[in-house]
Amino acid sequence: MKRADVVLIVLLILLAISLIFIFLIVGGREGSVVAVHVDGVEVLAVDIRRNDGEIFRIKTERGHNEIMISGGRVRMVYADCPDQYCIRMGPISNIWQTITCLPNRVIVELRNGT
Repeated sequence: MKRADVVLIVLLILLAISLIFIFLIVGGREGSVVAVHVDGVEVLAVDIRRNDGEIFRIKTERGHNEIMISGGRVRMVYADCPDQYCIRMGPISNIWQTITCLPNRVIVELRNGT
């Protein structure tokens, strides 16, 4: 290996470590607002701290979903879609995490602010 190759490899490794570190720091923040989108349009935005224990129903032209906020986390508790992947995704609590129900075209995300 040439010296330039070694330098390039070291720089790429440092870049990868830096990106992982940034992702963990920024991506690990807890969200304060639950936002629900249907067909790309936001239909619900609620404060996660003020609605602990609440269940929200989302009815679309394609189906019906329910999300529950509990302990600073949100999860899909009901979906009438055939595959049930959205329910198996489990709860989310950090920004950049989402729950997606593709058959019903519902996306649940956490974000900061209102």
